[in-house]
Amino acid sequence: MTDAQGTPPGLAEWAETLVHEFGLEAAQVPVDRILRLAAVAAHGVTRPAAPLSAFVAGLVAGQLGGSPEEIEDAIASIESLVADRDEDGD
Repeated sequence: MTDAQGTPPGLAEWAETLVHEFGLEAAQVPVDRILRLAAVAAHGVTRPAAPLSAFVAGLVAGQLGGSPEEIEDAIASIESLVADRDEDGD
């Protein structure tokens, strides 16, 4: 079951807890965007690619500096890799 925005119950609160605990900005934890990346990876590669892709997106975003824009760039890059993989027929 999900809430009105499509977020699973308790996820928004968990994201808030993580943001607070680690001194992050809410914009650095784009829950809906991360879930969309996970869905793209799970359906375009294999289900276990979802958490791996999200983890790598976080690592890359951190290496780039961690701004919301850099987070989006990292996510978009991984989604592009999945799309390229799909186009290649893998």
